[in-house]
Amino acid sequence: MEDLKKQSLAAAAAFIMAASVLAAGCGKKEAAPTESAAEVTSTEESTQESTEEPTEESTEESTEGDSQEEAVRYHMLQGTIVELGAEGTVFTLQADDGNSYDIALTDIRDVEVELAEETQIAIAYIGEVLGGPEAAALEDVTLVVALPEQEEWTIMTETGTTTANAMSTFSMKTEDGRELSFMKDNCPMEEGALVGDSGDQVEVTYVASQGMNFPVEIKAAR
Repeated sequence: MEDLKKQSLAAAAAFIMAASVLAAGCGKKEAAPTESAAEVTSTEESTQESTEEPTEESTEESTEGDSQEEAVRYHMLQGTIVELGAEGTVFTLQADDGNSYDIALTDIRDVEVELAEETQIAIAYIGEVLGGPEAAALEDVTLVVALPEQEEWTIMTETGTTTANAMSTFSMKTEDGRELSFMKDNCPMEEGALVGDSGDQVEVTYVASQGMNFPVEIKAAR
């Protein structure tokens, strides 16, 4: 009977020890993850952003911005000649922008109008706009062609293929199939823009006056 009591006590002690070990095991904390979920999400988003291709819309906006930037380079300086030098090599232009400009004939690449006092003229030029408190100076722009004044001026740009190329004129077929002819006396021209008798891909920015087209700038088409 005493032996049976000893065995019961031993079994009870073993059970208590097992329960203590089990309780200790259940209370043990798991190791903390080395990278949080927030960090993983942030890394994934950053990777996605860096590899994402530019959308068609963003490309179009960039191209449109480039085109607008190019367009603001071309302007018309309009006004009346109020004084002509004795030899006719220098004249004073009272411009519509309110400023007065002393201009030498050598400052203009091509003169297609007879200069005389009280004559209204327009000069196509390249650069920042003249006139105004923060405007460009006359020496900072390129005066391309002086033309007889007309009521309205439009500076246009066409891209196409040349069909003829002579000393002072050339013709081109535009992308939409029209034939255009130009006077090109001493106008600014990008190197390689007009190299053959025909077949050159060109971009021409020009103004029209008295039925003829006068380039303001000729570039190789891109």
